[in-house]
Amino acid sequence: MISYIIPTLWKSDNIFKLIESFKTIEDKNAELIIINNNVKENKYKPNDSRIKVAQMTSNQFVNPSWQLGVDYSTQDRIAIVNDDIVFNIKRFHEFALSSNAKAICMTNWNRINKDLDIWELVDNNSPNARPAGGGQLMMVMRKNWPTLPYSMKLWHGDDVIYYYNTLVKNIKFCFIRGMAVTGDQSVSVNSNIIPKKMGETFTQDTLEYYKKMHILGLSCSTVFPMELKMAWEYGDIKTKLLYEQKLDKIING
Repeated sequence: MISYIIPTLWKSDNIFKLIESFKTIEDKNAELIIINNNVKENKYKPNDSRIKVAQMTSNQFVNPSWQLGVDYSTQDRIAIVNDDIVFNIKRFHEFALSSNAKAICMTNWNRINKDLDIWELVDNNSPNARPAGGGQLMMVMRKNWPTLPYSMKLWHGDDVIYYYNTLVKNIKFCFIRGMAVTGDQSVSVNSNIIPKKMGETFTQDTLEYYKKMHILGLSCSTVFPMELKMAWEYGDIKTKLLYEQKLDKIING
């Protein structure tokens, strides 16, 4: 079964579409956990016992909110979901369970306007490179969830989840070909609620990211540009040299 976790500030009306889509799921054990980071406003009162709203007294930001959602959850699969995307949760739920998928994230393949008749579970075939945008919708087995550092507020939590599964647990991440993910797909760090010093890429989050990766037995390359946002196991010199060559080519031509 699946626990869906959606942190929100209620800035996008798409969250209400997500909620209504969730309510169409027939599985009585499915659950939706909304982490309300807006301390002044709660725009939703659940009328479905499977939906829980956790009211925060201060904005916890992204990664801590995901971790809180996991702590509140009860099911054996965890799905983290942006509050501004729209997709058919009922079909996703049924497909994820029937396919026995262990790890799913969205990719650019999902940026289509309408679901196709046939959905297909496809291996990302990139254990060392997380697909861009993958953290907007990501499902893993609860037992394969890495605890995220509370001090890592905005950045890199999806990286840790991805690389822990692919490089430590040897779990293949897949995407669902034929599934449409629409909506705003905005970057939360553009919000004026976020302190300016936390809106920069290389912040305390970067330090916490490298520390967490070290603890997991992983190394990672320069965080940006995206094509070089990669990770590998400690001691994998061949992979390290490959990415250093790519970086050198980009910098020096």
